Amino acid sequence: MLAFIEKIAVDKKCQQWHCSSVSEVGNRLKNARHAKGLSLREFAKRFEEDFSLLARIEAGERYPPKPRLKKFAEVLSLTPKQLEALIAVERRGLDPFEMLPEIVPAAVPTGSIEAAAEGILSTYSRTLNGAVVDGPIPVADVIKLACGLFTEYLDFEKERIPSPRGGDLYGCLYPNGFRGRDRVVLVNAGNIGGRRLSPAEQMVTIAHEAGHYVLHYGSKDSKQLLFRFSKAPTYCREQEIEPAPFNLKEDQATMFAACLLMPQSPFLNAWSHTPGDECRLASQFAVTESLVRVRAESLGCE
Repeated sequence: MLAFIEKIAVDKKCQQWHCSSVSEVGNRLKNARHAKGLSLREFAKRFEEDFSLLARIEAGERYPPKPRLKKFAEVLSLTPKQLEALIAVERRGLDPFEMLPEIVPAAVPTGSIEAAAEGILSTYSRTLNGAVVDGPIPVADVIKLACGLFTEYLDFEKERIPSPRGGDLYGCLYPNGFRGRDRVVLVNAGNIGGRRLSPAEQMVTIAHEAGHYVLHYGSKDSKQLLFRFSKAPTYCREQEIEPAPFNLKEDQATMFAACLLMPQSPFLNAWSHTPGDECRLASQFAVTESLVRVRAESLGCE
């Protein structure tokens, strides 16, 4: 397996991948600790490992030492060979979800996604001297000011925007290198199956791709070298903005979109006045009804 990974790395000239501001290994370790309700120091003591080593692994600055792979693999719910392969893939900057499809991505708690979306909105508000957004979230403006992401509307067929896995694209995110620009969210303004995206679908698509950037991409200043290279684009199809966890990474991006476009307090207030009226709530927040269902479920609304 490692020899195969090495060959792919050479063939692709190390086309780089980044799954988060930390590595997938770091994400899994942090989730294992959170699942036990332990602080990092408590976890280190129980796990009988050095506190600073675990902190650096969670931060994406180190990997588990080879002599202790078996021990780490057990707590990460992996086999030693899977962990060794995952580390090899990450070191070479390849996409772990493409190279190792048998390894389920690390889960991101809904609370963390909620906090990430709230952080983006807070940053946007500060750029406007604390102004509060009244009405639908101006998502293109929000991600531009808070994340430095630019939104472009293009006819994907005319512009020949590629769809690697086939199917009609709603949008895509180019973290690096779209026609000389970085951090670009593209929205398909052309015909998709004989129709065009509605304004609500465009809003959700933009927020979904922003979710990939916030949750699954990191800073070029990361201490691990591989996280500072170019990153491959992500692609969004209709099924990937629907609330179906067939792909954990896409499901996380959809949850982020729901949290960003329907902040908790305004949504709960609106729900209290029109409980269960998905059509009216979708209209109020300028989103799709399916995203309203995602948000309602995440907040325990009945």
